[in-house]
Amino acid sequence: MSNEPGRLQRIRYKLRLRVRTREFCNRVLRRVGLLGLEWKKGLPEELQAWEYLLKEEGRRWIPSEYRRRMDPQSELQEDLKRLIKAPRGAVVRILDVGAGPLTNLGKKWEGRTLQLFPVDPLAEEYKALLARLGIRPPVLSEPGHGERLVDLFGGEYFDLANASNSLDHSYDPFLAIRQMFAVIKPQCYVYLWHFAHEGVAMGYGGLHQWNFDIKRGDMTLSNGRDCHYSLAKEFKGVGTLECEFQDFFGRKAVIGKLKKL
Repeated sequence: MSNEPGRLQRIRYKLRLRVRTREFCNRVLRRVGLLGLEWKKGLPEELQAWEYLLKEEGRRWIPSEYRRRMDPQSELQEDLKRLIKAPRGAVVRILDVGAGPLTNLGKKWEGRTLQLFPVDPLAEEYKALLARLGIRPPVLSEPGHGERLVDLFGGEYFDLANASNSLDHSYDPFLAIRQMFAVIKPQCYVYLWHFAHEGVAMGYGGLHQWNFDIKRGDMTLSNGRDCHYSLAKEFKGVGTLECEFQDFFGRKAVIGKLKKL
């Protein structure tokens, strides 16, 4: 008789223990004010950048992108639909981590009820900015750190967890991915889209403290100093990983699809 269910349970226990240990260490560092010091220094610059882009109804940005994000009838991206098993009539919950002031996700999916949950650590500041500029998006981001998602939503709640060009801006992207993995249902996906080597490209300034890369079919995260993570290794036995590079207007992007077993 196969012992696979017992083996999977032991792996899940070890991974939960590892995450809890890391979360405990982060709580201690947060209490003494040492966690994410560089990250906190970059927050005003991030707000300024978004204010510049959103002024004049996005004319300083890519106008078509601004209009798409503001359109309540915009269709959910096909790449994401393919990751979600949802028959017609289903309610689909999608989490968008680090969504900024305007979530990148489409707002509709024909035949389904789409519920979007965009979260961002700067959500309250973004709400004030949008109000000041007279912008009323169809979905507002709510306060939430990627590193603390389970506290907000509990476990196994979402049909997809998405992070687009955001976790390389976080203070602990690996913990955020762990939390995203915890809040999705079994057989569902964490979808990651980030520019490659963003920390290196930005000189590790402000919020740009992390690098995403793909090495031998594995997605890796590093901060150029003392932290290096392999998603294939860390989720072995509890998830499967597919990853690929994508050319994005002359820049290299990293795409990862992490499925929960």
